[in-house]
Amino acid sequence: MAQSFPNARHYSLLLGEYGQPQIAIEAAHEANHWQVRAHYDTHTIWQQLTEGAAQTTLKANHQRKIDITLYPIVSIDNHILNKLARVGIYLAPSFETTLWRGNRLIFQPILPVFTNIPNNNPESQFQWGVVGIRQDWFANRRWRASSTAGLFLYDLAGLHQEVNYHLTSTLDLGLRLSATTRVRRNSGRWERDRKLHIGAMAIADYYEPRTALQVKLSAGSFAYGDLGGRVDVIRHFGEYAIGAYAIFTDGERNAGFNFAIPLGAKRQNNWLGQTVRLRLPQYFSWEYSMLNYYRYAFEHMGVTYKEIPDKSFTTHYWQAAYIEHYLQRFLDNKIN
Repeated sequence: MAQSFPNARHYSLLLGEYGQPQIAIEAAHEANHWQVRAHYDTHTIWQQLTEGAAQTTLKANHQRKIDITLYPIVSIDNHILNKLARVGIYLAPSFETTLWRGNRLIFQPILPVFTNIPNNNPESQFQWGVVGIRQDWFANRRWRASSTAGLFLYDLAGLHQEVNYHLTSTLDLGLRLSATTRVRRNSGRWERDRKLHIGAMAIADYYEPRTALQVKLSAGSFAYGDLGGRVDVIRHFGEYAIGAYAIFTDGERNAGFNFAIPLGAKRQNNWLGQTVRLRLPQYFSWEYSMLNYYRYAFEHMGVTYKEIPDKSFTTHYWQAAYIEHYLQRFLDNKIN
């Protein structure tokens, strides 16, 4: 934007998704120095832009555009005795569109590319993945809420509700609710457990700007109803993120790590004026679980799910302090 309007000194931006503003950005460029402020008062900035208070207004419209994103999925389980690891490599193209403000229609089938898993195992077969409809209800100075219904990753179908409260620019409090049943395809037929699983997790998410450290605490019932908690500690390195986690649930313990690396999606063609846009994902994210066997695995304990294809600690992370810190470092040429 600064390259398009070199004489401008003050910029106001609304960042969001699916036509719903999430974060307001105010940036000033004086004496070759940028000063950035991120906050949640999107309504005020929206009024300024719509009433023409800003000198020049640009608006991106993504409604009724079909985004096709080619997601890779890699699965590695090393708990079996007859081979070093059970490996699965899958291609999961996501077909998504927004019909109205805050809406998202999602279809993401999972296609096996290579596995050393027996053919009679559902993990070696085609799966429907994510098939759902999402609605962001509102995002204002304090509150954000969304609902999703459909099939989720992995092997769950039902309803998902999420509510977040911005306590400060660095601390969010949230509640994640779910009512799901386990479903999956096996040899062309649907299998389900005929049980309704109720999940309810209270969440506290804190970001410390000086160290770029994110700490997330979750407590309540996981997706299959087991009671416990999870602690995540993530270090952000610009667009990269690496973290470790621990889970305690119904007397069982588990731990692991996760990471997200950028795939250069921001440098792709924006397909301006095109109805169908082919993309790579913004990030490749992966999580390793230390425990994949015994009671913890057989009873599906400590399970969290993805109701949207690209959910990670870097995407959809609408934390004002994180975005302000990232943009300030980017404009100061400390990260690329």
